[in-house]
Amino acid sequence: MSDNPEVLIIGGGPVGLSAALALGRAGVTCLVLERRTEFSRYPKANGVHARTMEIFREWGVAEPVRELTAGMPDEVTIAWMTRLNGIELGQLTLGETDEVSRVFDEQSPERMSTVGQHMFEPVLAHIAGDLDSVTINLGCEVVDLTLDEASVTATYTDHTGARRTVVAQYVIGADGIRSVVRRTLGVGEHGEASLGTAINVQFDADLDAILGGRRSPIIWIINADTQGAFIRDSPTRWRYNFEIPPGADPDTVTHDRCEREVADAIGETVPFKVHHIWSWSHDLAVTDRWREGRVFLMGDAAHHFPPHGGFGMNSGIQDAHNLAWKLIAKLRWGAGDGLLDSYEIERLPVAEFNGEKMMENTRQLEKTGFLSQDKSLLSVIETDSGEQARRAIAEGIPAQRDQLASHGQQFGYQYASGAIVPDGTEMVVSGVAEYRPTARPGARAPHSWVRSRGELISTIDVYDGGFVLLTGPDNAGWVTAADQVRAELAVPVKVLGLGTDLLPVDELADDLLSRYGLDPAGAFLVRPDGFVGFRSIGGSDNEHKALSGALRQILDLAGTDRDMDNSRARSVS
Repeated sequence: MSDNPEVLIIGGGPVGLSAALALGRAGVTCLVLERRTEFSRYPKANGVHARTMEIFREWGVAEPVRELTAGMPDEVTIAWMTRLNGIELGQLTLGETDEVSRVFDEQSPERMSTVGQHMFEPVLAHIAGDLDSVTINLGCEVVDLTLDEASVTATYTDHTGARRTVVAQYVIGADGIRSVVRRTLGVGEHGEASLGTAINVQFDADLDAILGGRRSPIIWIINADTQGAFIRDSPTRWRYNFEIPPGADPDTVTHDRCEREVADAIGETVPFKVHHIWSWSHDLAVTDRWREGRVFLMGDAAHHFPPHGGFGMNSGIQDAHNLAWKLIAKLRWGAGDGLLDSYEIERLPVAEFNGEKMMENTRQLEKTGFLSQDKSLLSVIETDSGEQARRAIAEGIPAQRDQLASHGQQFGYQYASGAIVPDGTEMVVSGVAEYRPTARPGARAPHSWVRSRGELISTIDVYDGGFVLLTGPDNAGWVTAADQVRAELAVPVKVLGLGTDLLPVDELADDLLSRYGLDPAGAFLVRPDGFVGFRSIGGSDNEHKALSGALRQILDLAGTDRDMDNSRARSVS
């Protein structure tokens, strides 16, 4: 299998491993080639959004990921200080009052986790690697790709330095910002210039005595000597990020300077040990094309942007979730090639939007002194005459809330592609923070708490890798239609009735139907990625025709017929 997998995944970070896990669960044979010889020991991406935790929940990964941060504060508080032992300028808390908890429970069965990539990446690798259909090889660097109509051949060096080849039906490039796959394909990028470069210093120190009980996972620092942010990964493991100007060479930043920046940010003599230093840039780039024949790009290979808001890695895992079911449909259910084209059509606009918001978040941080070159402000920030400067920073803190409360951005984006059957209704638009649930085709199917066989579950828990048809209680016609379509198309379709199979927790079935915009005889089809592909609000006088037509469009089965005709034509010629 490792020589001829169905899917070759280049890159074994969180995005590549997510793709392997999603495909491997369906029995699709995958080979993962990772350049590194071990998984991340150092923190990179921090924070798994609630939407990504929903995906992990579907894969059985959410609970082990949550366990990695046991004992850390549940609420997220960001503080701004002149130094750790200095003046507090303000803070922003996303705490869970009863009202906030109620709203979150209505939006998702999951909460954001503050876990870092270096903590959960090995968990993904372990769970994916335990699947019989997945092989993960470390220390393997791809040096060449050759594409043809039927397959892709990759040449790589393994951990011994030996040169090897592998032939796959499809290739996923999840190999990061400096993607070899993207470069080999000659695919360009578009975006915005860098706003600066962050130097990241990982160190161990016991800072609790200085913090005085403060348990903020992020503490921004602004003074005349240094401006940056502390990020807490564990009780004694920290990072300090500080900025150098756009165009400056990070290789010129010495170990001594990094130690000095950390010491200046702490504000008093505390022993600490530096473990690792690295850098990244505050820029935005989105790849022009996400597909080239049988090769696809995702994660940082397809988009990268500043971390403020945390949509980089999370967007990448959601890329994998989107493409995986489409490859499964192509390889197992006979879907047409147009379904694979919908990957770029759906995900590229989401990446562009997320990138723009992350750049906007970065600029918003300037209101709190981030990237500040204002020497007059910095020189007085810790003095008696700096009250006005401190007040100005405090006034800029509330504008940072969208970085924490981004449920509208996480849950509210909607797709428009051939894999979505429009129902003619108006789009329900969410904000960055405000999520407005809708079952309009193209939207993530809203979560609801329901009872199934006496057990309290989320509607998300009924997803099992196939299509789910959720109906009103008057669903006899839809049940029959699903049985017929399942037999005709050999596509997995499960039918569940709202108010019959899935009971509302408050016994108000009408409220459950209204949440999805359905009449008692209506139905909507949830794709394997949890997005609504088709909705019939009031029902149909021919449920079989409606459901069959929707699935044929979503899966591009007309495209399959075209592919077969073209194949026959080539054979005749």
